[in-house]
Amino acid sequence: MSLIIALFINVKLFVVKTYSLTKLTSSETSDDFPVSESYAMHMDLKDRILSAREAANLTQQDLADATGKTRGAVAQWESGKTRPRHNVLVAIALATGKDITWLESGIDNLQIAPTKPKPNASFPPRYQSFPQDQYIPLLGQTAGGANGRFILNGAEIGRVFCPPMLEGVEGAYAVLVYGTSMEPRFYAGETVWVNPHLPVRAGDDVIAQILEDGDEHPIESYIKKFVSRSGKVLRLQQFNPDEGESKDLEFDTDKVFSVHKIVFHATV
Repeated sequence: MSLIIALFINVKLFVVKTYSLTKLTSSETSDDFPVSESYAMHMDLKDRILSAREAANLTQQDLADATGKTRGAVAQWESGKTRPRHNVLVAIALATGKDITWLESGIDNLQIAPTKPKPNASFPPRYQSFPQDQYIPLLGQTAGGANGRFILNGAEIGRVFCPPMLEGVEGAYAVLVYGTSMEPRFYAGETVWVNPHLPVRAGDDVIAQILEDGDEHPIESYIKKFVSRSGKVLRLQQFNPDEGESKDLEFDTDKVFSVHKIVFHATV
């Protein structure tokens, strides 16, 4: 009888000990248990999007701006309610610095040891291409004057590639940077891509078009940082004003023709 009781007690102790290993103590958190590589590989797409965004220190609104979507859309991706299309996943990968293969499948190309290829001088480097079946019109302009002012003439002088966040966006356009008023953010000769439909917020880079008095005056354009807009005044900022010019610019709201958000820039 005593032998049976001793065995019963040992079994109970074993069960209690095993059970305790499956629970977190009050002083432990899930962060105390590192995620294994196998778990990371089998993360759902929604989890990989969330992980990529947080690793890049981006808010949901930041990722929405980078992909040309809304914050609500980002929240739906991360909750698994909707799945972004491939072109949007490409934009997410670019914004977060993650590999598109990992984002889509959970497979990290950097952690896979591929078979070493034979030397081949024509072996192409890996790159992420932009959509080849779409283009963005590059609009012409004439040189303006103070504060980096220029005039958009509306004529299409060329075509440039379409970044993922502008794929399918009606009315998207590109413009060459004029002057040095926005250095080091933008340099003269660079190209900026514009989404005319996105709302702008403080800190966004924009192209603002301002109406001058009289129909004979063309609409003046400025590439600036958006500060604020009220019922009376539009406030913009430039980083590198010429001597005698101010960093802060103000325009009467009733003279504002448009304020369009810059979503991408590059030298092409």
